[in-house]
Amino acid sequence: MDNEYSVLVIDDDVWIQRILSKTLQSYGFKKVYTASDGFAGVAKAVEYTPSLIITDILMPEITGHQVLRLLKTIKNTKNIPIIMISAMSDAANIGIAAKAGISGFISKPFSRATIYEKLVIIFGKDKMDLISNGVYDDTSSSKSEFNEKENILPEFKFDVDNLDSTIFLEDYNATDNQKTKDLKKQYGEDEKKSLESIKKLLTK
Repeated sequence: MDNEYSVLVIDDDVWIQRILSKTLQSYGFKKVYTASDGFAGVAKAVEYTPSLIITDILMPEITGHQVLRLLKTIKNTKNIPIIMISAMSDAANIGIAAKAGISGFISKPFSRATIYEKLVIIFGKDKMDLISNGVYDDTSSSKSEFNEKENILPEFKFDVDNLDSTIFLEDYNATDNQKTKDLKKQYGEDEKKSLESIKKLLTK
Protein backbone atom coordinates (compact mmCIF):
# COMPACT_ATOMS: atom_id res chain seq x y z
CA MET A 1 0.00 0.00 0.00
CA ASP A 2 1.44 3.37 -0.95
CA ASN A 3 1.15 6.66 0.93
CA GLU A 4 -2.54 7.20 0.27
CA TYR A 5 -5.59 5.91 2.03
CA SER A 6 -7.59 3.53 -0.14
CA VAL A 7 -10.84 1.62 0.10
CA LEU A 8 -12.28 -1.42 -1.63
CA VAL A 9 -16.05 -1.49 -2.23
CA ILE A 10 -17.51 -4.95 -2.94
CA ASP A 11 -21.11 -4.71 -4.12
CA ASP A 12 -22.98 -6.05 -7.15
CA ASP A 13 -25.00 -2.82 -7.33
CA VAL A 14 -23.07 -0.35 -9.50
CA TRP A 15 -25.14 2.54 -8.15
CA ILE A 16 -24.09 1.70 -4.58
CA GLN A 17 -20.48 1.44 -5.76
CA ARG A 18 -20.68 4.96 -7.17
CA ILE A 19 -22.35 6.47 -4.11
CA LEU A 20 -19.84 4.91 -1.73
CA SER A 21 -16.91 5.81 -3.97
CA LYS A 22 -17.83 9.50 -4.12
CA THR A 23 -18.61 9.65 -0.41
CA LEU A 24 -15.37 8.00 0.65
CA GLN A 25 -13.32 10.12 -1.74
CA SER A 26 -14.85 13.21 -0.16
CA TYR A 27 -13.58 11.97 3.21
CA GLY A 28 -10.00 11.55 1.95
CA PHE A 29 -9.87 7.99 0.62
CA LYS A 30 -8.38 9.01 -2.71
CA LYS A 31 -8.08 5.54 -4.21
CA VAL A 32 -11.28 3.54 -4.50
CA TYR A 33 -11.25 0.02 -5.92
CA THR A 34 -14.52 -1.70 -6.76
CA ALA A 35 -15.64 -5.29 -7.29
CA SER A 36 -19.04 -6.65 -8.27
CA ASP A 37 -18.69 -10.09 -6.68
CA GLY A 38 -16.92 -11.70 -3.77
CA PHE A 39 -14.22 -13.52 -5.71
CA ALA A 40 -13.14 -10.36 -7.51
CA GLY A 41 -13.27 -8.56 -4.17
CA VAL A 42 -10.91 -11.05 -2.50
CA ALA A 43 -8.53 -10.84 -5.46
CA LYS A 44 -8.41 -7.03 -5.29
CA ALA A 45 -8.01 -7.06 -1.52
CA VAL A 46 -4.95 -9.32 -1.88
CA GLU A 47 -3.53 -7.27 -4.75
CA TYR A 48 -4.02 -3.75 -3.35
CA THR A 49 -4.24 -4.23 0.45
CA PRO A 50 -6.61 -1.28 0.92
CA SER A 51 -6.94 0.72 4.13
CA LEU A 52 -10.61 -0.25 4.42
CA ILE A 53 -13.03 -2.74 2.85
CA ILE A 54 -16.79 -2.31 2.54
CA THR A 55 -18.79 -5.33 1.42
CA ASP A 56 -22.44 -6.12 0.78
CA ILE A 57 -23.97 -9.35 2.11
CA LEU A 58 -26.03 -10.66 -0.82
CA MET A 59 -23.87 -11.04 -3.93
CA PRO A 60 -23.42 -13.54 -6.79
CA GLU A 61 -21.51 -16.78 -6.12
CA ILE A 62 -20.39 -16.10 -2.54
CA THR A 63 -21.89 -13.90 0.16
CA GLY A 64 -20.31 -11.03 2.03
CA HIS A 65 -20.05 -13.31 5.06
CA GLN A 66 -17.94 -15.77 3.09
CA VAL A 67 -15.80 -12.91 1.79
CA LEU A 68 -15.28 -11.78 5.38
CA ARG A 69 -14.24 -15.26 6.49
CA LEU A 70 -11.83 -15.61 3.56
CA LEU A 71 -10.18 -12.24 4.16
CA LYS A 72 -9.70 -13.06 7.84
CA THR A 73 -7.75 -16.21 6.90
CA ILE A 74 -5.31 -14.43 4.56
CA LYS A 75 -2.20 -13.02 6.18
CA ASN A 76 -2.02 -9.66 4.39
CA THR A 77 -5.75 -8.91 4.59
CA LYS A 78 -6.78 -10.25 7.99
CA ASN A 79 -6.14 -6.96 9.80
CA ILE A 80 -7.90 -4.68 7.30
CA PRO A 81 -11.03 -3.08 8.86
CA ILE A 82 -14.16 -4.42 7.15
CA ILE A 83 -17.56 -2.74 7.17
CA MET A 84 -20.56 -4.79 6.12
CA ILE A 85 -23.38 -2.91 4.40
CA SER A 86 -26.78 -4.43 3.77
CA ALA A 87 -30.55 -4.07 4.03
CA MET A 88 -30.43 -7.35 5.96
CA SER A 89 -29.84 -5.88 9.40
CA ASP A 90 -31.36 -8.63 11.53
CA ALA A 91 -29.60 -9.78 14.68
CA ALA A 92 -28.36 -13.06 13.22
CA ASN A 93 -26.58 -11.49 10.25
CA ILE A 94 -24.96 -8.80 12.37
CA GLY A 95 -24.05 -11.15 15.21
CA ILE A 96 -22.32 -13.79 13.15
CA ALA A 97 -20.50 -11.10 11.15
CA ALA A 98 -19.37 -9.55 14.44
CA LYS A 99 -18.07 -12.88 15.65
CA ALA A 100 -16.11 -13.30 12.39
CA GLY A 101 -14.33 -9.98 12.92
CA ILE A 102 -16.35 -7.23 11.26
CA SER A 103 -15.43 -3.66 12.24
CA GLY A 104 -18.82 -2.07 11.55
CA PHE A 105 -22.26 -2.58 10.05
CA ILE A 106 -24.27 -0.07 8.01
CA SER A 107 -27.93 -0.66 7.14
CA LYS A 108 -29.31 0.28 3.73
CA PRO A 109 -30.47 2.93 3.03
CA PHE A 110 -27.68 4.96 4.59
CA SER A 111 -26.55 8.57 4.80
CA ARG A 112 -23.19 10.32 4.50
CA ALA A 113 -23.34 11.01 8.23
CA THR A 114 -23.72 7.30 9.02
CA ILE A 115 -20.69 6.42 6.92
CA TYR A 116 -18.60 9.12 8.57
CA GLU A 117 -19.65 7.98 12.05
CA LYS A 118 -18.43 4.46 11.27
CA LEU A 119 -15.15 5.79 9.90
CA VAL A 120 -14.56 7.79 13.07
CA ILE A 121 -15.28 4.74 15.23
CA ILE A 122 -12.80 2.65 13.23
CA PHE A 123 -9.99 5.14 12.63
CA GLY A 124 -10.56 7.68 15.40
CA LYS A 125 -11.43 11.38 15.01
CA ASP A 126 -7.81 12.60 14.90
CA LYS A 127 -6.84 10.18 12.17
CA MET A 128 -9.98 10.94 10.17
CA ASP A 129 -9.05 14.62 10.29
CA LEU A 130 -5.65 13.70 8.81
CA ILE A 131 -7.22 11.48 6.16
CA SER A 132 -9.71 14.20 5.20
CA ASN A 133 -6.84 16.66 4.82
CA GLY A 134 -4.81 14.28 2.66
CA VAL A 135 -2.16 13.70 5.33
CA TYR A 136 -0.85 10.14 5.42
CA ASP A 137 0.10 8.79 8.83
CA ASP A 138 0.64 5.07 9.31
CA THR A 139 1.98 5.38 12.85
CA SER A 140 -1.38 5.64 14.56
CA SER A 141 -3.32 2.40 14.86
CA SER A 142 -6.94 2.21 13.81
CA LYS A 143 -9.60 2.22 16.49
CA SER A 144 -12.19 -0.46 16.01
CA GLU A 145 -15.74 -0.68 17.27
CA PHE A 146 -15.27 -4.45 17.40
CA ASN A 147 -15.19 -5.48 21.05
CA GLU A 148 -12.56 -8.24 21.18
CA LYS A 149 -13.28 -9.15 24.80
CA GLU A 150 -16.99 -9.74 24.26
CA ASN A 151 -16.51 -10.65 20.59
CA ILE A 152 -19.48 -8.56 19.47
CA LEU A 153 -20.18 -5.07 18.20
CA PRO A 154 -21.02 -2.90 21.23
CA GLU A 155 -24.27 -1.55 19.76
CA PHE A 156 -25.61 -5.10 19.34
CA LYS A 157 -25.61 -6.82 22.75
CA PHE A 158 -26.78 -10.38 22.24
CA ASP A 159 -25.42 -13.90 22.57
CA VAL A 160 -23.91 -14.69 19.17
CA ASP A 161 -23.14 -18.27 20.19
CA ASN A 162 -26.83 -19.07 20.71
CA LEU A 163 -28.39 -17.40 17.69
CA ASP A 164 -31.19 -19.29 15.99
CA SER A 165 -29.56 -20.47 12.76
CA THR A 166 -32.96 -20.90 11.14
CA ILE A 167 -33.32 -17.10 10.84
CA PHE A 168 -29.93 -16.68 9.24
CA LEU A 169 -28.92 -16.90 5.60
CA GLU A 170 -29.17 -20.49 4.39
CA ASP A 171 -26.06 -20.30 2.25
CA TYR A 172 -23.95 -19.15 5.21
CA ASN A 173 -24.66 -22.27 7.23
CA ALA A 174 -24.37 -24.47 4.16
CA THR A 175 -21.04 -26.08 3.36
CA ASP A 176 -18.73 -23.72 1.48
CA ASN A 177 -18.70 -24.35 -2.24
CA GLN A 178 -15.64 -26.02 -3.75
CA LYS A 179 -14.20 -22.77 -5.06
CA THR A 180 -14.24 -21.25 -1.57
CA LYS A 181 -12.68 -24.42 -0.11
CA ASP A 182 -9.93 -24.29 -2.73
CA LEU A 183 -9.17 -20.69 -1.82
CA LYS A 184 -8.90 -21.46 1.89
CA LYS A 185 -6.68 -24.44 1.18
CA GLN A 186 -4.38 -22.50 -1.14
CA TYR A 187 -3.95 -19.58 1.24
CA GLY A 188 -3.52 -21.91 4.17
CA GLU A 189 -0.91 -24.12 2.54
CA ASP A 190 1.38 -21.39 1.27
CA GLU A 191 0.83 -17.70 2.00
CA LYS A 192 3.72 -16.85 -0.31
CA LYS A 193 2.09 -18.24 -3.44
CA SER A 194 2.35 -15.83 -6.33
CA LEU A 195 -0.45 -13.35 -6.91
CA GLU A 196 -0.90 -14.70 -10.41
CA SER A 197 -1.69 -18.20 -9.16
CA ILE A 198 -4.16 -16.78 -6.65
CA LYS A 199 -5.87 -14.65 -9.28
CA LYS A 200 -6.01 -17.65 -11.61
CA LEU A 201 -7.82 -19.69 -8.98
CA LEU A 202 -10.22 -16.84 -8.26
CA THR A 203 -11.18 -16.49 -11.91
CA LYS A 204 -11.75 -20.19 -12.67
